[in-house]
Amino acid sequence: MLIVMLSLSLPWPTFGQKTQEQRMDSIYRQKESNLPPWTLNINLLDIALYGPVIQMEFRISNRGYLVPWLRYSYAGAVSQYNWTNFEDDATMDPASAALALGYKRFIPGDKNLQHIYWGFFGEFIYEKGMKNMDSDYEFKQTRTAVAAYLNVGYRWKSKRYFYWSLGVLPGYYYDLSNEGTYTNSGGPYPEDFKKHNLVGMIDFSFGWNFEK
Repeated sequence: MLIVMLSLSLPWPTFGQKTQEQRMDSIYRQKESNLPPWTLNINLLDIALYGPVIQMEFRISNRGYLVPWLRYSYAGAVSQYNWTNFEDDATMDPASAALALGYKRFIPGDKNLQHIYWGFFGEFIYEKGMKNMDSDYEFKQTRTAVAAYLNVGYRWKSKRYFYWSLGVLPGYYYDLSNEGTYTNSGGPYPEDFKKHNLVGMIDFSFGWNFEK
């Protein structure tokens, strides 16, 4: 009798029916399956800031991506201003650029074609230029720096492998070196330009999904 009562008190599995948790898990798995193996995107809006960014995303987990980028700081208006003040006696070298590596994770939204994303990046910056040109005090300035960014945004995906993203990249930079050398004598410029400060970019990009 005791065995019968215990067996009646135990929950019996309901075959052919899914719990709410199982249904939600199935929905998220379906949305995750819509995430592509890799993508390519371009951020041209940062021409107005610290230079355009070309970024690739390689899927390494259900929702996570490894993300390298190349930022061409020479083509950024704020970068140019920081180096030259838009004056004729200073130039920024076209080789000035930055490389970054980061992680980005997508959270499926209400629709399969919309995703919230967050991530973080580490960046190495190399920039150089000329100052006090055509004078006895002309010098070459070289800067190396590192920066760290957080990234939060939203992505809209079309049905033909095209998407738009809008987000923000707040961060902080730290100069490893930022020194000048006189071009006429090769001697060091007496001022040290090293700085560290807050920095930020807008993540307004368009790109393409590659399914294979």
